[in-house]
Amino acid sequence: MTGALVQCGAIGTFLVLGTVFARSKGQGLVNRDTVINVTNGALLFGLRVAVIAGALQWLDVGAVDASIIANPWVQFGLAFLMLDFSRYWLHRAHHRVPFLWSFHRVHHMSERLDATSGLRMHVVDFVQLAFLPSLLFGALLNTSAWSDWTIAAALSVGAVFDAFQHANIRWNADGAVGRLWGRVLNNPHFHAWHHTRDGADCDGNYGNTLVIWDRMFGSVVTQPELPEAFGLEASQAIENSLLSMQMLRRRAS
Repeated sequence: MTGALVQCGAIGTFLVLGTVFARSKGQGLVNRDTVINVTNGALLFGLRVAVIAGALQWLDVGAVDASIIANPWVQFGLAFLMLDFSRYWLHRAHHRVPFLWSFHRVHHMSERLDATSGLRMHVVDFVQLAFLPSLLFGALLNTSAWSDWTIAAALSVGAVFDAFQHANIRWNADGAVGRLWGRVLNNPHFHAWHHTRDGADCDGNYGNTLVIWDRMFGSVVTQPELPEAFGLEASQAIENSLLSMQMLRRRAS
């Protein structure tokens, strides 16, 4: 529940900042995409509470005892790095494996990005992301001796950056702060290039919080100017409605 509150707070904050310091003018605080995104996120959260939470308990086997890591800040740092690294490779697989891309393209269908865009995902993507922390800190590592806040805090960092990187915020990537920040951390300019409509020719920038994974594994596609358009190519386009995107219903050309 704490994670959900952090995510809601981050989305609200960056939604407002995206209106005050707008990158794309005319989107307003709320538009059709915003409503669809928030509704979809609420339904997926309900699915997690009602169904997935029970299934996650079966993964609590802890193959490797992690109690030797006693310092809470080291626990947090390890949890954060494991989550961010795993998310990078899962996200990369979503784009490079055709079967996974068929679902992940739902996240890329929006032609207007704002802080709620991270909530636009297919249920198949959501289930994978929901199970990932339990696989790492339940099935792989036995973290029962860790401080209660460490894993929750690591998840919260990812939630905040998810809202920030999708926000409609004007970001100066060429300024001193922007250049320094962009060497390590995600931002609206870096992630905008992940959502370019020319994704078939410019596919990369998979990192969630840290962009060092993209730099290490050669998947940086950022350019100085912003993309001309967001969304999907016509051959991939999906109807922009809540039911259609879960049914993967193609948009009429």
